[in-house]
Amino acid sequence: MTYLDNKPTLFKSPKDVPMPWPYKNFKPEEFASNGNGEVLVVPSFMDKLQLLRDKYGRPMLISSGYRDPAYNSRVSSTGTKGPHTTGRAVDVQVFGKKAFALIALAGALGFTGCGVAQKGSHRARFIHLDDLMPEDGHSIRPWIWSY
Repeated sequence: MTYLDNKPTLFKSPKDVPMPWPYKNFKPEEFASNGNGEVLVVPSFMDKLQLLRDKYGRPMLISSGYRDPAYNSRVSSTGTKGPHTTGRAVDVQVFGKKAFALIALAGALGFTGCGVAQKGSHRARFIHLDDLMPEDGHSIRPWIWSY
């Protein structure tokens, strides 16, 4: 049996996420919406993210995971249906050579969206990663873009 029967599942808070949590380098709290605190777990995306972390070989600080639609509409131009509202997108706080290494690995592992924010203070720099596809109802877009 796979985690959550491999079905996307929404939890009211990180404490409601069933244990054992199979993603050894991440915690449910990292994926909670900064709006209402909910956590949307999409096992296929989390499996891919854990594989990326294993191959990357360094900690990956998640600065944004799931966003509930209301919160996303306040903080993103993508409104209530942006990538983060699907549970299949993260922002990883990283900069410099480590960011380039992360982007290269993400592309090789099948991530389909990569947003690059590398201006300003180091704490503000991040790489957005997602695995959204047009056949899932998402618009066609470039594989990589900058903010």
